[in-house]
Amino acid sequence: MKLSSKAHYGLQACQILAGRYGDAVSATELEEKIGVSGKYLEKIMRILTQNSIVTARRGASGGYMLVRPPEKTTVGEITRALEDDMQLVHCVSSACEKCECKSGKVWRKLYEKMNEFLDSVSLKDMLEESF
Repeated sequence: MKLSSKAHYGLQACQILAGRYGDAVSATELEEKIGVSGKYLEKIMRILTQNSIVTARRGASGGYMLVRPPEKTTVGEITRALEDDMQLVHCVSSACEKCECKSGKVWRKLYEKMNEFLDSVSLKDMLEESF
């Protein structure tokens, strides 16, 4: 399984915002630190904004900020927002819980454990490397 670059860059952006929690970080600064184009970063940040993970502030001192403190923002919520809920295969959806697919239980268990781990790691944990 391979996650998209959206999740990779989005998590990097959120980690930068966590390190500067309370201050707005400009799109230009994020682009430079992450090494991603402005258009792609804008797309990522729009998704994170729509999912109430970050907020954008306009003006001379504007930029992006985390909505909640780093210790209350998890890697899981960021990743699921950017990876369309991370459903590995169709067997993971709640609509498929009664399907006859013999591998469905394996995929649902993997999905559950993966999300359990990602939800246990906050941005603060990432900054402190304490996971």
